[in-house]
Amino acid sequence: MRTRTQYLAVFAIFFAVQMAALLLAPILYNLQFQAFQDPSSPVNPLLYVVLMVLMTGFMLLLLRYGGDWALRLLFLFAVFFTIYAIFLPLLLTFTSDENLIELVPTAVALGLTFLLYKDPQWYTIDIVGFLVGVGAAAILGVSLGIIPALLLLSILAIYDAISVYKTKHMLALAEGATKLRLPILFVIPTGRKFDMKELDDLDLKDREKDGSRGAMMMGVGDAVIPGILVVSAAVFLSESGSVLIYTVPALITAAFTLAGAFVGFALLMRAVSSGRPQAGLPFLNGGAIVGFLLGHLLAYGNLWL
Repeated sequence: MRTRTQYLAVFAIFFAVQMAALLLAPILYNLQFQAFQDPSSPVNPLLYVVLMVLMTGFMLLLLRYGGDWALRLLFLFAVFFTIYAIFLPLLLTFTSDENLIELVPTAVALGLTFLLYKDPQWYTIDIVGFLVGVGAAAILGVSLGIIPALLLLSILAIYDAISVYKTKHMLALAEGATKLRLPILFVIPTGRKFDMKELDDLDLKDREKDGSRGAMMMGVGDAVIPGILVVSAAVFLSESGSVLIYTVPALITAAFTLAGAFVGFALLMRAVSSGRPQAGLPFLNGGAIVGFLLGHLLAYGNLWL
């Protein structure tokens, strides 16, 4: 049975990812750490979705045909570069010492990647997943203008529903990633002595097994994707010259976006309490979009830009 502490933990993780991404975003924006050259282009979210679908298919093929080692190696490389991309701009902002700038991000990224490889317990997976989630939300948030961000959230909500309820391939990917101890899910156990081996027989398609496992899980993407719109609203409604300082109307809009995502998250947790896996993004993205529109109405006097 899931406990109140587990529900509080997933809410805290979700909130912490959003807040940390908001703090990191101005640093990335000022240093032009962006995934796309033109954040306003509506082609960007379409390109992202195509790449994501292709990568998902590739990972499922690896899982099906015994390429577990290759999938784990791929994730470890992705973890290393994402953590490096978080700490590099931080060092560039707070120091001009070239030795520190080269050494610290590399050492932190290598250390955490090695820890994930050597001892992938739930707390290691959660720490790495948190950093990866913050980095992904911040980087994509400063890379996608508001219209592309809204487009991305809408498409991914539909895709998530299809992949969980219809094709169920996202459940297969989650099961495989969990058994390989990959940071694709946050794992919130019932106690500190929980061992990841208890999830080796994870079957998300089986309601009875799903409801009786010794941990509650939330997809890292469920925290990242609505955070893209939160960050995008704060950044691109505040944009002024080369130095970004969040303006009050932009923060109000971002806060309402986050509040809307929280309402969606609460509804998602209620659905999850049934013991069945749920597609998170229809709840989260829908709430974030409604929250954004309401926040924009309050801050700017209209529902749109």
